[in-house]
Amino acid sequence: MPGRFRTSATARGQAASASSHASSHKAAGDAILTIAERIILQVSQFAIFLLAARILGPAEFGLFSLVSACAILLLSVAEVAWVPFIMSRDGDESVPLQVLFVAILNGVVFGVLGALLSLGAGMLGLGQDLVMLGVLFALWVALANASRAQRGVLMWMNRLKAGALCEIGGELAGLVVAIYALQQGQGVFALVYGRLSAQSVTLVLGLLAMRRLPRPGLPREVLRELWRFSIQFFASRMLVQLRFQFITLTIGAFLGPAAVGFYRAAERLVGAVCELIMVPAQMLAWAHLRQARDQGDPAHQAARVREQARRHLKVVMALGAPLLLWLVLMNRALIEGLLGPEWTPAAVLVAILAAGRLIMMPGILTEPLMTILGRVSDLPRFMASILAVSVLLTLATAPFGVIAIAWGQSAICAMVMVATFWLFDRRAGVPWRGLVGPLATLIVPMILGVLALLLLDRLFAGTGLPALVRAMAVGLTGGAGYLLALAVFDQSIFQQVTIILRRRRPGVEVSP
Repeated sequence: MPGRFRTSATARGQAASASSHASSHKAAGDAILTIAERIILQVSQFAIFLLAARILGPAEFGLFSLVSACAILLLSVAEVAWVPFIMSRDGDESVPLQVLFVAILNGVVFGVLGALLSLGAGMLGLGQDLVMLGVLFALWVALANASRAQRGVLMWMNRLKAGALCEIGGELAGLVVAIYALQQGQGVFALVYGRLSAQSVTLVLGLLAMRRLPRPGLPREVLRELWRFSIQFFASRMLVQLRFQFITLTIGAFLGPAAVGFYRAAERLVGAVCELIMVPAQMLAWAHLRQARDQGDPAHQAARVREQARRHLKVVMALGAPLLLWLVLMNRALIEGLLGPEWTPAAVLVAILAAGRLIMMPGILTEPLMTILGRVSDLPRFMASILAVSVLLTLATAPFGVIAIAWGQSAICAMVMVATFWLFDRRAGVPWRGLVGPLATLIVPMILGVLALLLLDRLFAGTGLPALVRAMAVGLTGGAGYLLALAVFDQSIFQQVTIILRRRRPGVEVSP
């Protein structure tokens, strides 16, 4: 009998170990595919941007950016907080699917509102092409809103791979449609055709991946809870969007569409590199911080969250900062190689904006950390203060040109970084010294990496290589040198990256 008990206990232990090992592999696969998704999405969107920029030119591209800015603001209002609310739910799948149903209805309402506003602007004298562009963007708002809520349901079901594959399929469909329409001379309409195709395909694939349909009948008490939750999240997210889109609209008002085109081109290049790191990092932060909070002794919950935040930020800085430094140093070669000499004025904007994004990188933890620790109510006031400073500084710098505006945004990023660390320290109980201290081991590898980039740029300058090839060669060679310096000065970072990618996520209940 004792032998049987020992054998049974051993078998259970082996089964638990195997289950943990399988879950670890699943988490690693989810993380890798999520990063691959962002790479594919960024390559696809950037390919469309490059082709459109060469065909349309700065002024026409600037007009598209202005209409797009208005549509993004409308989408920010429509999508409220579907994903965070769905991710915060426990229990079975009923509420997530009911929230998805509400999200679809909400998207339709705001899509109709956007179309009516566009038609009304046409009655007041707006050009017919811009009115049609606005109507198509209104349809995109309805589709994108539903698509984002659906992605939240897939995340809740722990089907990150399925969600990533749906996004990849939709993005590739949008790429094909946009390129074909551009080659057929559809101009700015080609870009919105691509967006509509991408969202439509993503929605269809998402429904197939869910194997469930949205459900009506969200209980009133849950609807009220969703409303309260969304008010807090909507305020913070809308304030962020207002800040970024206000810049575009201000440049258009003060400096004209061509200046908008240059600024948006620089912002698009910097944003593509940032999203490659930031979006997967934030998605993983949601899962890992939640796990750190929920798994283990409740008495040590805060310490686990602090440790996970510290590890996460260091990994993000180690991977993301070199890419942004590469943009800062190789801005002219990248712009001339990608867009051509016509877009050279955007090069200095790339350097300034990339420096600002580098300073603000700790901000990727703001939403997940404050939400996981139950401090989401602090976000609206925090974001409102940032918006107020941003609006004032943008208006103050606008009369002096687009470069002055870019410098103003970098100054705002520095203020945001300081305010973010204050928020973490005072409101979330995560001391800023605990986050910043471990980053010291990255300083020497970063400096050596920058010196390598500068030296390699001078060496490659006389080779006669095309600008883009030179920028890539300098970046890859300098990146190899940076990794070597990391291996010498901070070997632990590679282990921490492995921990981030392999960390097991908590399961969720999904009915068959």
